[in-house]
Amino acid sequence: MIFIDIDTQRDFMNEDGALYVPGATTVRDNIERLLRAATERGIATISTRCAHDFDDDEFEIFPPHCIKGTPGAERIFPDLPALPRREISADTQAEPGATIETGTHYVIDKKVFDPFSNAWLDGLREDGSFRQKECILFGVATDYCVIAGGLGLVKGGAGVLVVEDAIRGVAPETTEAAIEQLRASGVDFISTANLLARLRSE
Repeated sequence: MIFIDIDTQRDFMNEDGALYVPGATTVRDNIERLLRAATERGIATISTRCAHDFDDDEFEIFPPHCIKGTPGAERIFPDLPALPRREISADTQAEPGATIETGTHYVIDKKVFDPFSNAWLDGLREDGSFRQKECILFGVATDYCVIAGGLGLVKGGAGVLVVEDAIRGVAPETTEAAIEQLRASGVDFISTANLLARLRSE
């Protein structure tokens, strides 16, 4: 099992953030519960982190946000999960034989929606690291980075489970369309409570 924590950063998750995702504050508690569960059980966790420079092309579409080194780019739970951590820049290449290790927290930088735009993460996918793995997906925004991550994991052969009360999207229409597309791709959904109950029973 691998937890995939998508862009849970201040600029997206806090109401005073530069690009607040509506309703994101309502899922903070569930996200924290999931990250604490990862700590308790040593679940490998990949936290994607939007990491922009001031002149990135994305700012032609969206207001400046998550600029490297600013408070808005910080994760809302910077110390969770409390596991050995590895930070990986957007252009870091996957070393030969690299795998996702149990009990490790990977913080993955990216500059666009798709988590697999990170060269290291894409390299692991191409090498089959996600094949037949169960990936638990949560974070923001459902209609941008969450759907990109979910579809990318499916492409890599993973079984994907989205935590339905630990995600939020930018707009109702595009969020609903994203959820429908994820379901059509074979992605399943579960509540935080049911996932945690399942983990306790294993």
